[in-house]
Amino acid sequence: MDNIDDDWENFLQNDDISIEDEEKYSSVLKNNIIDSQMNNESNIPKCSDIYISTQTKISYLNKNNINIKDIFWKIPILNYSIPKDGVIKKQIKYSSTSLEEVTYIEEQLKNINCYEEQIIEHIDNPEGRIKYKDQRKISIGVCKKDLLSYRSKKKRAFFNCFVLIIRLFHNNEFKEMHVKVFNTGKLEIPGIQSEVILIKLLDSLVNILRPFLGSDTNYINEKTETVLINSNFNCGYFIDRDKLHDILKYKYRINSNFDACSYPGIQCKFYYDRIIEGEQDGQQPKHKDYYEVSFMIFRTGSVLVVGRCCEKALNYIYNFLKNILENEFINIMSSLEDNSTIKKSRKKKIRKRIISFD
Repeated sequence: MDNIDDDWENFLQNDDISIEDEEKYSSVLKNNIIDSQMNNESNIPKCSDIYISTQTKISYLNKNNINIKDIFWKIPILNYSIPKDGVIKKQIKYSSTSLEEVTYIEEQLKNINCYEEQIIEHIDNPEGRIKYKDQRKISIGVCKKDLLSYRSKKKRAFFNCFVLIIRLFHNNEFKEMHVKVFNTGKLEIPGIQSEVILIKLLDSLVNILRPFLGSDTNYINEKTETVLINSNFNCGYFIDRDKLHDILKYKYRINSNFDACSYPGIQCKFYYDRIIEGEQDGQQPKHKDYYEVSFMIFRTGSVLVVGRCCEKALNYIYNFLKNILENEFINIMSSLEDNSTIKKSRKKKIRKRIISFD
């Protein structure tokens, strides 16, 4: 520390210092600070705990060959202004090959006040190869995104299923959950944050469908599985991405790619062997019984971990990355604070929207 103080005093007393000398002093000062931190391992930033933001789950009903076009119209929609659990919105995609099918849809919509009809494709050419074809997405009801989002581009819908947006009261607040119900009985549920809310949602869905599918309708708990996990954590310091990329690729032999012009983070893949119980290196095994998990490491120290895997594999990958980021700290750290960006106070614009309910 005496050397740092002496250098700083000399810097202050020298009025004729050049730009080159100033940069030299700045570089030496920074290196001395880093070296002093390295001498004490307790100064190495610790990674935050991994946070699972969302999971996509699939499950199955004990019914198959569901007539989705018939059941869709029978499911009642709850008025959005009523603070209760229930279905607040439903969607389906129709593909019609005759005018009679389109007429049936229009007849069903006559008695519905709140709906949106998006015509995706319409062909009516008696002389052509395709004489009649109509594709449209029907949305009935209102959800939170309709009220708050300003997205202008409409999302497309899936065939052979309908979508229900179910409102649930959980942890003293209402949540809106998205469920796809396929004609095979398969259920796809994105945005799950805990097993508690998953079970609550499946129970609510079964109660909604029982009047139309039979009182013995239930979901198969043994077939419920995770198909996608989104998670993240932070290492606590700013990273030199080029150096880290070389270390991951050549020292740890991790499948990695980095091109700052196309993507701001280091894109990597970790192959978790489901057969091996001990330590793993993340390299692709010869057999196919493995999880392929992607992780992206950014300059700010943020790490995203995304893939189809179990929580055991996710925690192993997290600990693997945490050890690398802590052990290689001296080689890959660019700074402990972000000096490249200056926070500006921005005034948020208040957007207004008038919504009326009959």
